[in-house]
Amino acid sequence: MIDQSTFGNMPDGTIVDQFCLTNSHNVSIEILNLGGIIRRWLIPKDKNEFTDIVLGFDTVNDYLSDDSYLGALVGRYANRINKGKFSLAGIDYQTNINQGDNCLHGGIQGFNSKVWQSTVLSSGDNPSIMLQLSSPNDDQGFPGAISVKVIYTLTEHNRLKIEYFATADQTTLFNPTNHSYFNLSGHDSGSVKTHQIQILASHYTPTNEHAIPTGEIADVDKTPFDLRSLTTINQSLTSDHQQIEYGNGLDHNLCLDSYASQSKAATFAGKAVAHDINLNIHTNMPGIQIFTANHFAHKKGKNGALYQAHQGVCFETQFYPDTPNQPNFPSATLEAGQEFYFVTEYEVLFKEHSF
Repeated sequence: MIDQSTFGNMPDGTIVDQFCLTNSHNVSIEILNLGGIIRRWLIPKDKNEFTDIVLGFDTVNDYLSDDSYLGALVGRYANRINKGKFSLAGIDYQTNINQGDNCLHGGIQGFNSKVWQSTVLSSGDNPSIMLQLSSPNDDQGFPGAISVKVIYTLTEHNRLKIEYFATADQTTLFNPTNHSYFNLSGHDSGSVKTHQIQILASHYTPTNEHAIPTGEIADVDKTPFDLRSLTTINQSLTSDHQQIEYGNGLDHNLCLDSYASQSKAATFAGKAVAHDINLNIHTNMPGIQIFTANHFAHKKGKNGALYQAHQGVCFETQFYPDTPNQPNFPSATLEAGQEFYFVTEYEVLFKEHSF
């Protein structure tokens, strides 16, 4: 089932729609056509009570003024590009600078700030919507006009399947992701430090103090990034390690062992566990950026909640940060006319009740 409603208006009067996708297990996910934002993700506890497992806001203005990308689709390039500079086919480009000296998540007016064209694809079993966006040549400094399509499907297996499609009229970069902050105990329940996480990654990409990769692909062994078995988030956060100090917590890319460059199939990459809820992550992308909301401080969220540091954890499936400037990283180059496809599935497992 899909329920469509008006969430609010943009400053120019453009209507922002909200789509509530609900399956037969009474799981509901609310998605905005503003930035493809996942605003609420409700897991039933009893007949009248739900756990909302993602952080979010109550108004359009809150999202427009947010610099933390709560729940949003980000692009054209997720994560950071060093000084916003890169070269393609011998041509140098300068993209928008919006975090220190770097380009973050596509620049000041990235995909998260746009109202996407929306279409309901299926309102029955496995409810599904499609969002579409055209980004012109030189948008935020990126070359080429690009047409992007994202399909969200809530399956009867309690998986949110996010599929990304794109084509460009000239060679460019493309590295989209979703930036949801998960708290499996509930968005207003406090810290996620007691959550356990597992990421099947034997390597990670160390960064300098500005969160830009050094170019090394390092072994996770005996580091706080060895999450190959279930590890409490706090165990990594309290590690005496230079990288944790640089990020003020976890804000690092892990290199997934399952990555196969030509595969279009989403394979198991990791999971998070808290109480009686499990979140399984499947993707065909090479990396996952783990981010523990290290900078939050009294951020006003939904229903009057105040989000503090470490109140959510992101699992941003992606190409590695600064890939265009790191030739030994998997390439995020999208050739002219090439068809881009990337899929991530977030599967929620929980104890179901008969109401």
